[in-house]
Amino acid sequence: MTGIAMLDIEELRTFVEVADSGGVSPAARRLGISRSIVIRRLKRLEAELGVQLLVRATRDFVLTGAGATFREHAARACAAIDQACEDILPAGDLR
Repeated sequence: MTGIAMLDIEELRTFVEVADSGGVSPAARRLGISRSIVIRRLKRLEAELGVQLLVRATRDFVLTGAGATFREHAARACAAIDQACEDILPAGDLR
């Protein structure tokens, strides 16, 4: 990876959901999207970062060391973005 990665918030949310729900299928159900979309988002995120975040296990995926570290940062970033959205009104004014 060179420079700063331009990460997509939906890819981050999807990755966190996979990590928290224990796999691609449960994450897809919780997010209301198909497994193929989840897998596509994960592949794009890993490509952008240039690091493997998940490895295929018997029936699903497990976090790599990098994935476990990145999950913590990604979850905080998603929470901060959610909070920022809650703190403003639709017109862009502060609460």
